[in-house]
Amino acid sequence: MKILSLVSKLSLQSPKLVGEFKNDEIMVISPLDDGIKAEFIKCEIGAISYVLALIGLEFGFSGEFWDELDEGQLSGESNIGEEELPQICQFIKNCDICVISDEIFAVNESSIKAILSLLQAKFGFKIVNLDGDEVVLSGKLTRLKEIPNYDNAVIFTHSCCDEFRAGSYFGIAAKLKNGDEITIHSSQKELKAKLLIDPNIKGTIGFLGFEGAKYGFEVLKFSR
Repeated sequence: MKILSLVSKLSLQSPKLVGEFKNDEIMVISPLDDGIKAEFIKCEIGAISYVLALIGLEFGFSGEFWDELDEGQLSGESNIGEEELPQICQFIKNCDICVISDEIFAVNESSIKAILSLLQAKFGFKIVNLDGDEVVLSGKLTRLKEIPNYDNAVIFTHSCCDEFRAGSYFGIAAKLKNGDEITIHSSQKELKAKLLIDPNIKGTIGFLGFEGAKYGFEVLKFSR
């Protein structure tokens, strides 16, 4: 089977699906690296709506929504170039399953659902959640909002473990070092955490786990 994953980090968010798809061909479109066997297409945080809009344009979708899109802006803001787009579209033509998770809907939720529904209708793939359950998406194409600015140190929140782990570049961007204890002012809650620098994590995105956390990205805000 061919599996398209729009999940930020599939191995963290659904080890079950990683196991189920271990012998399948997987393409991942995400801002995060992952250790699974897959073809990775790196996009900017919060830019899935822009990526899907580019895919729709490439497939020739038309109408008022599509006519107003600026392909150059979408490409620049999402970091999806001329080489990656045909690659993605070729994969989607023969895709069997598309895996989604809640955090991809943080920006332009209605349009994301609408475009995925259009692609599903055209190519016949299933859309499943992190549990592997098939879902039906319903949305309306609306003018795309700008994606948030994530230029500084960013955290990806999750509930898989109680841990604050990040790479050295994150530490530099946040002016934090291994073992620093800080109070993180997350949009979900305020909590104390001790930073663990992991040299295997690349980039300026760190991982903050705590009980009850929702999956999502946000710029790190903290006090000492």
